[in-house]
Amino acid sequence: MKETFYFSHDYNARSDTKIKKLLQKHGYLGYGIYWAMIEDLYLNENSLQCDTECIAFDLRVSENIIKEIINDFNLFEIEDGFFSSQSVEKRLIARNEKSEKARSNASKRWNDANAMQ
Repeated sequence: MKETFYFSHDYNARSDTKIKKLLQKHGYLGYGIYWAMIEDLYLNENSLQCDTECIAFDLRVSENIIKEIINDFNLFEIEDGFFSSQSVEKRLIARNEKSEKARSNASKRWNDANAMQ
């Protein structure tokens, strides 16, 4: 069975000025594409190649809309042919820190239990 994670999603994301501009131009089609791309960033450690043709094929939309969502709304950071998201990065760091802390605490409990025997 494939491991599945969830990611936190700001309940007021639609209130963000950048998202409002995306909605104004592309409606909820653009909004859905944006969130699909965010999901893909989570699955790829917050880094996707700017292969707009491949992304468009995967999402079954025009390549032009993918280019615009990546480039025109300041929703992503673009560097060396890859794009990422600052908010995804913050959440991945927080999730990894929480996971590491839980792993460390579990290890301490096991070590304490073994020492008590």
